[in-house]
Amino acid sequence: MQSLAIRASDPARGSYRARMPRASPRRAAVPRGECARKGRRVVAALGTDPPGAPSQTHPSSRFTFTDDDLAHVLHAAELSHGSDGLVQPHPRSGCVMVDAAGTIVARTFQMGQGGVRSEVLAARDAGERADGGVAYLNLEPTHGPVVGEDAAVDALVRSRVSRVVVGISHPVPGVRGCAVAALRDAGIRVDVLGEFTSRFTSAADERAASAVADGIARCRDANRHLLHRVATGRPFSVFKYAMTIDGKIATTSGHSAWVTGPAARQQVWAERARSDAVVVGGTTVRRDNPNLTTRRDDGHRPARVVLSRTMDLPGTEDANYGLGTGDEEDADASSALNAKENQKRKPRTNLWNTDDAATIVMTERGCKPEFQAELRSLGVEVVEFDVLTPGAVADYCARRGYLQLFWECGGGLAGPALSDGVFHHVMAFVAPKIVGACDGPAPSPVGETGLERMTDALALRGLGISKHGRDVLITGYLPPGSSTGVLAETAGSRDGEPNDSSTRGEDAWTEDPLGVVEAAAAVAATRESERVGPGGDAMRFYKSWDVNGALSNFSPHPVDAPAVWGESQGAIVEWPTVEHFYQAQKFSGVDDVAATEAMEAIRAASSPEEAARIGRTLQRTRPSLIRRDWDACKEGVMRAALCAKLTRHAAPRNLLMGSRDAGQTVLEDSPTDAVWGVGRDGSGKNLLGRLLMELRDDELNGCPVDVGDSDESVAPGLSRLLRRISDKFG
Repeated sequence: MQSLAIRASDPARGSYRARMPRASPRRAAVPRGECARKGRRVVAALGTDPPGAPSQTHPSSRFTFTDDDLAHVLHAAELSHGSDGLVQPHPRSGCVMVDAAGTIVARTFQMGQGGVRSEVLAARDAGERADGGVAYLNLEPTHGPVVGEDAAVDALVRSRVSRVVVGISHPVPGVRGCAVAALRDAGIRVDVLGEFTSRFTSAADERAASAVADGIARCRDANRHLLHRVATGRPFSVFKYAMTIDGKIATTSGHSAWVTGPAARQQVWAERARSDAVVVGGTTVRRDNPNLTTRRDDGHRPARVVLSRTMDLPGTEDANYGLGTGDEEDADASSALNAKENQKRKPRTNLWNTDDAATIVMTERGCKPEFQAELRSLGVEVVEFDVLTPGAVADYCARRGYLQLFWECGGGLAGPALSDGVFHHVMAFVAPKIVGACDGPAPSPVGETGLERMTDALALRGLGISKHGRDVLITGYLPPGSSTGVLAETAGSRDGEPNDSSTRGEDAWTEDPLGVVEAAAAVAATRESERVGPGGDAMRFYKSWDVNGALSNFSPHPVDAPAVWGESQGAIVEWPTVEHFYQAQKFSGVDDVAATEAMEAIRAASSPEEAARIGRTLQRTRPSLIRRDWDACKEGVMRAALCAKLTRHAAPRNLLMGSRDAGQTVLEDSPTDAVWGVGRDGSGKNLLGRLLMELRDDELNGCPVDVGDSDESVAPGLSRLLRRISDKFG
């Protein structure tokens, strides 16, 4: 058996393939009925069988969990981080597949939302070697009618693995428990680690209990952003600051370059890359003139968000003599030398340059409309609120589908954000320096919160400490009572108790605060189960990982469509997603080598997110490469892509048809797109939703007959029968 300690040095980038040729294994009829019927409780099959043995009809009081099991689960959790910094945050999914002898035959992870599922990649890599083996997953696969997906479960069943070990259940409402139920219905033993902790009752079980707890903790940590999103209704928010050992983030004059050294700043850049957006206040823009970038040439580029009620920000032509490139450079030269250099180049505000990353300014309605127009002309997005508060911003970012926010604000914004229950996690860098205070107070990391007694202080839990150069990083989670949503409700049972975990007999260094978050997410998912099912007057969709995600252009459903749109006899090729096809066709038929190269790059993109980035960037920077009739034909291109997806894949087709049976309007619920979506106020054109409803109401008439799922090795009659089975149980 392997050691309990596992070091996964291979990030599995070799296992990930951006685009793979279609596999055509013999199709299996996988049960696809409703996964979360009322009153149904799925019970794990526990027994003393060796890993891979079929599940027993009646669970026993024992559960076998070996060192190898733990090693593979931890490996899957580590693999799931393989896309960190490369794509926008998404549910992290890793898969380790072993054969019947216990030898690893596949190690994979999913590359972003809409990327090929890790289970599908693993089944392809393993091939026949998976027969009788075990699949280890850090997160329950996405599956079921609510999301319109079945590829992951189908791949596991076809691979003929006899056992699947799942780290944690999927927290998204309507998805939780679906894949586990489907796999068990297909005769596969499924062990979900969280189902076994209550079964360890004797001293002999102590080692196994510890191993399972370790595996669960690592799997929770891999998707802490998703767990918090479900449990609180807001993106997981990390508050980062750097201070001297006497608690100052700058000198009395406001100078802060630099509190920490290069090693600590490297950690900050990495955390930015793992976030949807970096948030600062207007004071930081005026004082520091930051870039807020990841310092990478490629990969994910988080949005830079500036909060300012009054729009008291540097103008588009104003010189900004803050700290120049603020948060980015190593300031080894003297401040006087930097000042002279700044005077020579008359620096503009770095955030007003949107070539490398998007900038979003959030302010209050009607504030300085002329300045807003100037910013918009530079590509800066301006979002207005009736009342701008950190809580309102977090709620809006949730609507945008953000999973993680990285707050690098000063104390003036941090105090209200803490009071609004926005922050969930703290990264506090402490430098071994002393600045003191003279002629006025030097700023501290957090402003006024209204707390008057030390016993009311918010004690962090799940603490961590690490050294980065000469600096120390202390991390921890804020208590549930300081949050929002169902997570805040979990603190109700502790009303009247002190916030300091040490006074409750708990060890803040060893306790697992994410266990409380997962439990809250489970409660939230149960409450939402009625709302995400059939019913209501609208079927809303946006992110492919969320409810109704199969209707998104980013959903992981390959399509068979023309290589070049408009060619009557053109070749039909496979595109990884609808978004890949749509973005590439902007450049189709253009007599320019650069346009052809753009199409090839988009088709080979590792995720629909990357495909969209390439297409949109070139459309903005190289408009001459766009086909002249694009505005006239883009709806036709989209319609063809949707036809291709809905005719080839039963799960999204059945999801869409279910909206007709329920009398629902289909809405692309994007708050940022008022053309293809409904826009922020719901008055957008909703072109994507309308196209889907047209196809739905016409019962896909006019769409080409799909043969994409057929298997040439199967008799045509059997292939048609299996298609009907898929449609019936879809």
